[in-house]
Amino acid sequence: MRHVLTFPLLALTLFCSAAQAVETPAASPSPSPVPPASSSAPVTAPANPPAASFFLTLTEAIDVALRSHYDVLLAEEKIKDARLQITETSAQGMPQLSLTASYGRQDPIRLGSASDTSGGAGGGGLGSNPQLAAFLGLASVNTFQSRLTLSQLLFAGFRIVDGVRLAQINVGLMEESLRLARQNVAYQVTNAYFNALRSWEVAQLDKESLEQAREQVRMAEARLRAGAGVKLDILQAQSQVIQIQQRLSQDMGTFEKAKMSLNLAMGREADYPVELNRQATVIDLDKEETDSLKNSLDMRSEVRQLAMQKEMSELNATIQGRSIWPTISAQVVYSLQDNQVTGGNTNNVQNMNYSLNMNWPIFDGLAANAKAQRAQQSATQAQINLDQLRQRVIVEVKQAYLDIQESKERMMMAQAGVQVAEENLRVARVSYREGVGIGMDVLNAQLTLLQAKNSLITVRFDLNTRLARLYQSLGLDILDRLR
Repeated sequence: MRHVLTFPLLALTLFCSAAQAVETPAASPSPSPVPPASSSAPVTAPANPPAASFFLTLTEAIDVALRSHYDVLLAEEKIKDARLQITETSAQGMPQLSLTASYGRQDPIRLGSASDTSGGAGGGGLGSNPQLAAFLGLASVNTFQSRLTLSQLLFAGFRIVDGVRLAQINVGLMEESLRLARQNVAYQVTNAYFNALRSWEVAQLDKESLEQAREQVRMAEARLRAGAGVKLDILQAQSQVIQIQQRLSQDMGTFEKAKMSLNLAMGREADYPVELNRQATVIDLDKEETDSLKNSLDMRSEVRQLAMQKEMSELNATIQGRSIWPTISAQVVYSLQDNQVTGGNTNNVQNMNYSLNMNWPIFDGLAANAKAQRAQQSATQAQINLDQLRQRVIVEVKQAYLDIQESKERMMMAQAGVQVAEENLRVARVSYREGVGIGMDVLNAQLTLLQAKNSLITVRFDLNTRLARLYQSLGLDILDRLR
């Protein structure tokens, strides 16, 4: 009987081995040697770069975002436009040189006539006077005219100087807009980075809790086999394993979504692979609140922008008030006119004209005065907005300090809660192992420890994001305060 069963088993083994040999792909050929550096063949990058190439620190994430974010790129283009405005305004006070030229030809409608226009032998006809023939349209005339004009504005009521100053202030305003855009982008990336990192740590915590729950299942099964446990302990432990697995699946999905949000904040493709730095933190501020408030009122881009807008409105009021001042300019004109009659003489006229011009709008119906008053009203409104913004900045900074203090206190409470939960779990396991406790106590202790560690993770990352928010409120760059 043994020999009868051995043959089918041997045949089945040989069949499985043959099937495995068919499904196993042939060994790939060895790669050709890499050509030397002098070779003209390009060296392509590997299709799957190593995981280390996807490692991304928070500083690198912010750098990538600052190079490709649309708000930053738009602000940079606005700075270029504002600088060109300085050149455009300055050109009004430079000499203006222009050249105009024209060429014309006059041909007669009829080239012949039945009457004799030559005047016979005496030459008394029209043919003896080409200029008269040209005037009557009986001869061809070539006309060339040119005009070279040099103009120089001598006095414009200081409006050009003020306009250049206005354009320079506008450049500073655009630079502050760029600085604000960079700070906002850095803050957005910091939030997205810590959100992704928090989601990753929560998922790792779920994996740790899953191992603890499975260990509890094994312990309950061992107790049941030893006759010291009950079936209910196994069912409860298995139920907790299923719940943690479901939570792990949800948290892994949250982590993937957080990575997508981080890539979008950086200006990358949503599915770009990323490996985060688990040690990323924001350095705590070492200044007092009073000093920080003073710095915030000087460093905030919004405060600087409103101050510049107020200065621009005041300068615009001055410019509008001077619009009724006289304008003085000098002009030199060289003109050339050449008329040539076909078959006749040439008339060439050259002139050089000099002029000094003044334009003085003595009365404009008080329009300039109204424009100046409107510009001054804009300056007053800018001052009101500036005062309101200063108060809002003070409140924002104080609230940021209070939020950080609250996070630090919550951090201490969360750390203490984790220690208590760990000790509670240890006692519950010992009690259950010794037979003086029940399995539900261990499961509850595991759940309590999971919640305590989750709270600690949340508080720790809240502290980092609130520190980043404080630096933004103070008008400071987050890049200089990362670790």
